[in-house]
Amino acid sequence: MGMYTITLEKKAKVPKKVLFDLLTDHGKLGRFFDGQYNLIKEGKPESNGIGAIREVSTGLFTVQEQVIDYKQNEHLHYKIIQGAPVEEHGGWIKFNSLNAHDSMIHYRIMFTPKVKGTGWIMKYLFEKQIKKALDNLANYGEDHWQS
Repeated sequence: MGMYTITLEKKAKVPKKVLFDLLTDHGKLGRFFDGQYNLIKEGKPESNGIGAIREVSTGLFTVQEQVIDYKQNEHLHYKIIQGAPVEEHGGWIKFNSLNAHDSMIHYRIMFTPKVKGTGWIMKYLFEKQIKKALDNLANYGEDHWQS
């Protein structure tokens, strides 16, 4: 079975620090992504940093994701450690400033499905969900940062 890759970018009229803080607040990710998110183990040096484990309940699956790399206001790298229909799954999120008030989010996922022939549908569903979440994140950040 092959590995699948999803790469998305989203521009937002929000400083990258604001976006980083929103997207690394594991307990509140349900504002942007479908599902319920809970921080079940704190990381270092921040509670949402390296070693943090979040649990994601989508209705179909309950998945645990662990932060394996974290640099405040720059990037987050996580992997699924339990509960997903994938053999391997890594997510990389990078934040870049375009100017003082605009930012770009780069989001990349790589995964290998456990069941042969399901990769294309998983890719479609993951991509659709992440695109919607990044739109929600940008809109939320723009609405709340300016207020």
